[in-house]
Amino acid sequence: MSFLTELKKLSEPIGGVKPSFDVYHAYLALVSLYHEAPMGRLALSKKLALGEASVKTLIKRMRSRGFINVDKVAGIFLTREGLELVENLNKVLDFLGQLDISDVCANCEAYGVVIKKFREVLAERIGYLKLRDQIVREGAEGAIIVYCGDVPVMPVSGGLERAEGVLRDIALKYCSGGDVLAMSICYNNRGTCARALVNAVLKILDP
Repeated sequence: MSFLTELKKLSEPIGGVKPSFDVYHAYLALVSLYHEAPMGRLALSKKLALGEASVKTLIKRMRSRGFINVDKVAGIFLTREGLELVENLNKVLDFLGQLDISDVCANCEAYGVVIKKFREVLAERIGYLKLRDQIVREGAEGAIIVYCGDVPVMPVSGGLERAEGVLRDIALKYCSGGDVLAMSICYNNRGTCARALVNAVLKILDP
């Protein structure tokens, strides 16, 4: 998917220097601008939980690639190319943000992403274990994968089991047949839970 490659380029090292942000921050910046633009640099910095210097660099990169423009009064907004990039991303991913799954883990923090029309690919070509392990590798302490549909199910060793309770409710609310709901779970690494999830999913989609 070329648009995923374009997204990843925003956080690549330049001249051997790796930026202090990654593809998660680029994704969240673009999606935030899609929903909330125009935004000032300080507002974007707060949204991304990044320092001003890092946000300034990210803005410069997004602008150089033609995804944003900056108005000195109004703030940052997406160009036609930026809108097209986000609309393509939205066809593939829906970042749900933080989710309340306290019925499953009372003291955890959880974030969710819907990967649209990805069940067949994940089940038959990639394997749910690869996605789950990648989420943990990126910094989460656990992960839950749900295959969406009229009866949401969870892939487990040896087959599938029905998603029950809050997991079923989330799947029925946010995704449809053929979609995959991926969740990251954190107890101690709370500051990296959303980042781990999005980075993992993007790496699975565009290795």
